[in-house]
Amino acid sequence: MNHLCGVISNGPQTGDCDDEKTAACLALLRERFESDLARIELTSGNCDATYEIAYTELPESGIRPVDDVTLRRFLLADRNHRTNAFDVDASYTRLIDALKFRKEYKCDEVVSNLSSNITPDKVRECRKLRVACWAGLDHESRPVVFERLGQFFSSGNANKVEMDDWIVHYLYFLETHFKKMRESSKKMDGKVVCRIVYFADFQGVVSSILSRNIWKVVPLLKTLVSAVEQHYPELVDHIVLFNVPRIASAAFNVVKAFL
Repeated sequence: MNHLCGVISNGPQTGDCDDEKTAACLALLRERFESDLARIELTSGNCDATYEIAYTELPESGIRPVDDVTLRRFLLADRNHRTNAFDVDASYTRLIDALKFRKEYKCDEVVSNLSSNITPDKVRECRKLRVACWAGLDHESRPVVFERLGQFFSSGNANKVEMDDWIVHYLYFLETHFKKMRESSKKMDGKVVCRIVYFADFQGVVSSILSRNIWKVVPLLKTLVSAVEQHYPELVDHIVLFNVPRIASAAFNVVKAFL
């Protein structure tokens, strides 16, 4: 959240390229949010959006100043792609819920730990169980994630740690999205980078379907998806899947939200 604050302060904003309708809806969302923010007195007294903020400085609602890049992500999350209509009310509710979620799950402590290269042991363990890595940048400076998803589905690793540990691990994974995009933007002299690209190798998914191990992963997927879909919208630009056998189409509706 606010991952480009202090990086593109003197450069172009994503909103500069918005059409008139998008810009108007973004202004409405900001007006509504700032009317609520004005009623909250932050412990720090800082009224500017920042990438890092101390967990103790936030009210129970988790509300804090946000920049246009963040607001735009939440606005786009509730756009009707068929009619190109926005739902400012839904976007506002999504944003408020996400801020409360960040407070409840101490996501800003995760941001601080990532900045200090601190990784809890359980997060390290989950990283080993879920075979994924950051693989540099694409031609548009977007961070790239590569994951052996089929191997994870067939391994049975989902049941080797508790659900709460997977949630914490996934929060670190998601917050790393912001960290990587921020670093990329800095390298590109303030270029706006607000999406990643995801590659998934499905080799091994057939054995997971035949052994029914894939269905043991479903509870984990449902829990993680609820956090991703609601509280971390519009982070992925392109999804590329390969080594996907025809039989895997039966399970695709289950796993596609996870991607």
